[in-house]
Amino acid sequence: MQAQEKDSVEILLKPYASLRGHLAVYDNKLELQENASRIGLEVNIKKHDFGIIAGGEIQLNMFKGGTSFNVDGNLSGGFLNVESAQKQQVFGNRLGYLGLDLGKFGTLTIGKQWSVYRDITAYTDKFNVFGSRASATFIGGTDGGETGTGRADQAVIYRNHFGPFYLGGQIQARGGNNGKFIDGFGASLQYKIKEGFFAGAAYNRALLSDNLVTAGRIIGLTGQPTYFSLGTKYIGQTIDFSIVGVLQKNGDFSQGSYLDPTVGAFPFTTVFNAKGLEVFGKYKFQKFSVLAGYNLYVPELKSIEDNSVQYSLDPGFKKNDIIVGFSYFPFKFAQIYSEQRFSMGKASNGEREKSVFTLGLKIDLSGSFSKKISL
Repeated sequence: MQAQEKDSVEILLKPYASLRGHLAVYDNKLELQENASRIGLEVNIKKHDFGIIAGGEIQLNMFKGGTSFNVDGNLSGGFLNVESAQKQQVFGNRLGYLGLDLGKFGTLTIGKQWSVYRDITAYTDKFNVFGSRASATFIGGTDGGETGTGRADQAVIYRNHFGPFYLGGQIQARGGNNGKFIDGFGASLQYKIKEGFFAGAAYNRALLSDNLVTAGRIIGLTGQPTYFSLGTKYIGQTIDFSIVGVLQKNGDFSQGSYLDPTVGAFPFTTVFNAKGLEVFGKYKFQKFSVLAGYNLYVPELKSIEDNSVQYSLDPGFKKNDIIVGFSYFPFKFAQIYSEQRFSMGKASNGEREKSVFTLGLKIDLSGSFSKKISL
């Protein structure tokens, strides 16, 4: 009689690290900068078509410098608190999640994780340093955690695909004091036109307290933060190209000015609507790539008057960047990169944004280890 085959589980480990740093030239000075280095681990314990997923990623700040032009390096922050700079600790939390791998029925994950909104805005987030400033993903100098647009905080996400259609659904369960059962929701839908060619759209809505929205205590806030993105990408052997357009309402914030005839002017948090456009292109040689792109983010400027008090953002406030650069791979896992951002926009306080040149190194390491254990 044939012996019965023993049941087993497969444990799959995927450690990875991306170590990055560069020299930046701006304002007639040279500065050594961190560039969102990170280390992480993904775990999948699987039996047949069912698995348990776990993952974590931390940011590693190798250099002391407090300036970074990579918005992906922002960490969590409050939606209604402007955080123009965060204290540089050695480690920072980027991702942490648990979930279920249901095989053909998709995946269900909980925790701090990449949002379904970013399923689309990631199309153009392909530069080594710059970009992603016009997608309303990393809003207000944060990682988009509280609003659910970037690395969503306390999110429940379902993802699956049916033939050429890829879908994602998301809710946030932060337990916020907003009088609602959940704290936000979102969805994404992508269509695979052919190999390497996708088109998609995403929607996200954060849920704040109705009293906060209607009280008029937050300047410019007239409704719930809402985000919509539409994009397409093509990844080929020689050419990569992608374009994303976004529209957000009540979904971003900056420091406006608070003008009082008796006291004078001082900063005040101001919420605004905006439209954005991002374009990315890459031409690839064997070990060398040339990159170029464009970011345009145009706020809908508001000036609200209440008696003799006026709140405002600078009339010229917008992000308007042309980005060019190159990447050179001397050997596997290692990259020398350079990017130049030509900025033609203004910050919310009216200061002209900085044009920046960078030259840096990037090391990407990853592995996959699996082991079957008999039960």
